[in-house]
Amino acid sequence: MKTKNTYLLLLAVLCFNVLISQCYPDRHSTTWYDGWVSCEKSPNPKVSYGETHWIMYDLGFEYVLNETKFWNANEPKHLDYGINEFNLDISTDGVTWTNLGVFNLDRASGLSTYEGDEGPDFNSAKARYVLITPNSNHGGDCYGLSELKITITDPFLVIDDKEGFNASVYPNPFVNDLSLRIVTLDESLPIKYALYDILGRSVLANTLTMTEDNETYSLPLNGNVLSVGIYILKIRQDGKERTFKLIKNE
Repeated sequence: MKTKNTYLLLLAVLCFNVLISQCYPDRHSTTWYDGWVSCEKSPNPKVSYGETHWIMYDLGFEYVLNETKFWNANEPKHLDYGINEFNLDISTDGVTWTNLGVFNLDRASGLSTYEGDEGPDFNSAKARYVLITPNSNHGGDCYGLSELKITITDPFLVIDDKEGFNASVYPNPFVNDLSLRIVTLDESLPIKYALYDILGRSVLANTLTMTEDNETYSLPLNGNVLSVGIYILKIRQDGKERTFKLIKNE
């Protein structure tokens, strides 16, 4: 398995530019409104948990998740709001959940120099939704969390050695031409593509030469001379193949 690129996603519930402490790497403010606070239970997205305190992050897309860092509730008068024991669950659709275990967070310092603590590692699990359900806090009437940072990888950039490359085409439906996004283990090998109609008859075939560090290419299909309907596009490189069902619109 090869990973082409990894980057950091910072998930902040609220963030204000006037917070001087945030000018320093990994520090968190001491203000109560710079974070999540729950003082009343509500139905948990994971139905089996019932009504609980909870916070769910929607990452917008499905990513490969790895290391985490947590900043607990850091308002000096309410450090006891901070999460203590919590369940960590992930999901690709927000309906079916996988529990990664029960974990603990230390109480925050209440200082503007507070830099959080390392959290659990997702170990390359794929998910769009991350659900934190506290089982206990540090003694307060409410539950709070300041911030969560997750190291993530675009799953498109994780290439299986046996598959050789990842590819996607858009737009679909298309009118004239297509764009191809492709990430491959060997950029020196040419990419061959062929378009077939629904009966399997060849419509066109061509070869694409890749350029270093470029992921997106134009595929001229001359859609203006194609009939409206369904087509099959095959992308090949070094004996590996991806097949896409396309719809041609007027």
